[in-house]
Amino acid sequence: MDLHLLENIVCIADEKSITRAAEKRFVTQSALNQQLQKLEEELGAPLFVRARGNWTPTEAGAVYLSAARQMLAIKKDAYARIADETARSARRMTVGLIPERGVEMFTAVYPAFHEAFPAMRLEPVECHVTAMQRMISVGQLDLGLATLSAEQMDDNVYHLMAEEEIFLAVPAAHPLAAGGSTEARLAPEAPLSRFCDMPFVRIYQRSTLYSLTEALFSAAGFAPQVLFSTASNLSKYRIAALGLGCALLPAVYAASDGRVVYFRLPGRPRWQITMCSRRDGYLGRPERLYLDLCRAYWQGRTRITE
Repeated sequence: MDLHLLENIVCIADEKSITRAAEKRFVTQSALNQQLQKLEEELGAPLFVRARGNWTPTEAGAVYLSAARQMLAIKKDAYARIADETARSARRMTVGLIPERGVEMFTAVYPAFHEAFPAMRLEPVECHVTAMQRMISVGQLDLGLATLSAEQMDDNVYHLMAEEEIFLAVPAAHPLAAGGSTEARLAPEAPLSRFCDMPFVRIYQRSTLYSLTEALFSAAGFAPQVLFSTASNLSKYRIAALGLGCALLPAVYAASDGRVVYFRLPGRPRWQITMCSRRDGYLGRPERLYLDLCRAYWQGRTRITE
């Protein structure tokens, strides 16, 4: 079995274009096209529907790609095991990062990781949780930072880094802010329904936080007046700090600068900060160190909730 051929075919599927795949694999498009045609002749079936700029697998292609990804995953795991046995670390590790907090975590833990494994090529990939889950399950990522509830976990493996509480952030100048705390760790409890007439900045629907916060509004018996939806928790905090509306914020974004006061919600709703890996995937010494560094980082960042 030609593993380079498998990698080339998988790359076509990932890039959805033979042109982009050829560029990424550093081969000519004609050479890659000849490889694909020869393989399709051997199999007796086309592997891709060839639409301009959007190649998609046929039914036969989906079967071939599933097997190809499994074989490449076995190869990667074997190489990682051998690297551990021979104390070599000159290999590549890909890490999925969610927007905002993922990049901050990566830059914080990278120096210690690089010091331990200077020959390791660590590649960050920014993506949202649902895309990350899929990429890990098919072997495109080795690890990924995922913030989600237990109900949102799939068949991948989730390594708990920390639990993070969700707080209600209210503009400090608003009359309903009375009794709140400018420090989230000292925040008193208040029913969300008390703030039903106030405008909110809502997280956008693709976020894993969306279903959790919508359930909180539903339990409180009202649909919020929405100023706008955003992918950024930092933007939500800034709008509250400007006095324009409320927000439901994970603890990490609950800054204590006097412009926002915080309330705890009944039941202290939380979600999990995890690192995700492929089920049955091998975690070598570099992966295990990376997990340890990430866990230490998040446990330090989320002490606000204790």
